[in-house]
Amino acid sequence: MKRINVVAMAAVCTLCAQRALAEQKVDTVNVHQLNEVVVKAVRAQKSAPYAVANIKKSELQNFSATGQELPFLFARTPGIVAWSENGTGSGTTYMRMRGAAGSRINVTLDGVALNSPEDQTVFWQNMNSYASLLGSVQIQRGVGSSTNGDGAFGGSISLATAAPSQKPFAELTGSFGSYNTYNAGASFSTGLLFNHLIFDGAYHETATDGFVDGTRGRSGSYYGGLTWLGNKFQIRYKNIGNFEKTGQAWNYISGPNGTESYKEIWNMGLGRSNTLLGDYEEVGDKYQLVPFTFRDGRKWDRTTDNFYQNHNILSATWQPSESWSHNIALHYTYGRGYYKDFRGNKSLSKFGINEPGKTDAVRVKGLTQNTYGVVYNVNFKTDEWDIIAGTNLQQFRGSHWGYVDYIKDEALEKKYFGADGRYKYYDSDAEKDDYSAYIKATYTFLTHWNVFADMQYRYVRYTTDGLNDKFYEKDGKYVNQRLDVDDHFNFFNPKVGVSYTNGGHKVYASVAMSNREPERNNYTDNGNYPYPKSEKVIDVEAGYQYDGSNWHAGANFYYMDYDNQLVQTGETSDIGEALTTNVKDSYRMGVELTAGWTPLSWLSVEGNATLSQNKIKDFDEYVEAYDADWNYVDPVHNHYSKSTLAYSPSAILNGFVDFHYQGLSATLHTNFVSKQYLNNSEFSSMPCYSQSDLHLAYQSDVKKAIGIKNVKIGLDFNNIFARHYAIMAYDYGTYVGGKRGNWFSYIPAAGFNVMANLTLRF
Repeated sequence: MKRINVVAMAAVCTLCAQRALAEQKVDTVNVHQLNEVVVKAVRAQKSAPYAVANIKKSELQNFSATGQELPFLFARTPGIVAWSENGTGSGTTYMRMRGAAGSRINVTLDGVALNSPEDQTVFWQNMNSYASLLGSVQIQRGVGSSTNGDGAFGGSISLATAAPSQKPFAELTGSFGSYNTYNAGASFSTGLLFNHLIFDGAYHETATDGFVDGTRGRSGSYYGGLTWLGNKFQIRYKNIGNFEKTGQAWNYISGPNGTESYKEIWNMGLGRSNTLLGDYEEVGDKYQLVPFTFRDGRKWDRTTDNFYQNHNILSATWQPSESWSHNIALHYTYGRGYYKDFRGNKSLSKFGINEPGKTDAVRVKGLTQNTYGVVYNVNFKTDEWDIIAGTNLQQFRGSHWGYVDYIKDEALEKKYFGADGRYKYYDSDAEKDDYSAYIKATYTFLTHWNVFADMQYRYVRYTTDGLNDKFYEKDGKYVNQRLDVDDHFNFFNPKVGVSYTNGGHKVYASVAMSNREPERNNYTDNGNYPYPKSEKVIDVEAGYQYDGSNWHAGANFYYMDYDNQLVQTGETSDIGEALTTNVKDSYRMGVELTAGWTPLSWLSVEGNATLSQNKIKDFDEYVEAYDADWNYVDPVHNHYSKSTLAYSPSAILNGFVDFHYQGLSATLHTNFVSKQYLNNSEFSSMPCYSQSDLHLAYQSDVKKAIGIKNVKIGLDFNNIFARHYAIMAYDYGTYVGGKRGNWFSYIPAAGFNVMANLTLRF
């Protein structure tokens, strides 16, 4: 409530400032040029030989009112799929690019790495409503140009905050829709004060009951910025905070026997049942989910993930001449969070408590993160040369911890719990140093030709020690897995390319190398697989684009050859995280097609398609095994000379029809994702799926309406054909009595749902 009051007061001040500053004139071009300097070092320029998709501020603003997380906007571009655990597009959300999971996609905010240093991924639920804060996004598919942070193995995403508004404004947004989903927010700018200062801010939050049972959640973000503008010089401080408490469904939706398809589960009336809430019980000829119950009779409400994160970025940008520009940023990010879940009828040995039998328990697993560093880049540009050099120095310090804070047997609580009313069962610390430097240059000759070269050196040191949350039997007792990792990596990542541009035509080709270190889970959860190694990819790209007066088209061909690629095995940890192992030889190859046509001033048609093959040349699989009485036996080893990479659909299609006349617009979007294998053996798969959404909006300027300048009304109709299907799945396959079986779990997409929104700009 305090944050909302602050935003409201600032909005009032903004309105008052409008009259006083109405006659003031400022150089808006200079401000936008300085803002572009901030992200130029990590973005591909127009002539660069890479596959790129750019998202404008207007698209980001329209999307921000939907309440969905950013990956669902990115999934409208080639080669990307996105899904959320609760089925609505908000809360815990994931994405893949060219089949590569989130930890293999580099993400930066104003040039500062956003990927969590240990997990190497971005937790999008911690970035709710970021779309409202951004001025642009660039997505580079493949290795792309050098960037800051973890290596890009599927692609990279550059987020740029919006340039500070030199004119005072205030804006209120509100949305409400199916499953009691709402999104509300406010933003403001004081405009230019004292010829130099701008103060701006925003607050947004989203809440939903979720389509899947037990995924009720609330998340949000706030922003406060202070900018000092000088002559070709800018100093800017940004504070961006995020919070979330979201219901989890990492076990996904499974049937009572674990072998049903999602269609069968839906027809059984269990299509929204979350097994993190309870266990199935057979009642007559039907099944129902019986909630977990505490010893005092209370029902378990939901499993939650709780996280708070605060980003601080202080940057200075200087453009002393048309040829030279500099940007430096100091940054610090603090994060702390935990999740809490009920473990029904489990052995306490899973927590290092060596007591016989099984019982109910509640565990709390958390972490603390501190990341800080400096980013610097300098750019020299003439008619022929465009040279950028930069460095990124970043350090991470973190800790992991876990507690049991409830045991059904009260006597065991008294025996093991400390004075704080809980039992600590693991504790570890981690450090990561990430230092890199690069230089990239583009040379233009014969008017239309461009040659590009890029060299990056990156040094990484990762250490972690302490007790992990995995337990092994030793001398008749269960003891913690002890962590003792101290790895150093030296990576050299060269890239070269050439392009030809003439009129609306562009032809290009490039070769790029990238190296990447293992992430934390590769060390702690590799199970029966060998100790993880660093991985390397050589990415070859070639393409053609044409941009005409009323139509455009393009084709990008790629071949990504991997050495020791860390691929998903189809197994997951006990909190739904995908487990991986190195495979020596694998590749991804395909073509990305884009096209658009505007036959009339009020009608446009667009589409994109990614068609690919994703193969492992040589793979050794280890599968858990039990005898006929479900006693654990040695894992089964299978060898495959060639197989398809898991979670790598061979076809991803998007189609758009857009009608726009004056302030009225309507957009129909249909996407299609082909069949995906759930493990690297091609033993199990999930079927293809397709969904169609309709967006309607009307926007109009307003006069003489108590300060309101613009009104926008929108309606989003999602899954308009009300299809019930799985958008993601896992197969917990094992051998029982010598026979391989499947136990499927699914993430469903919500059926037909609606979201209405209203935006007022003052």
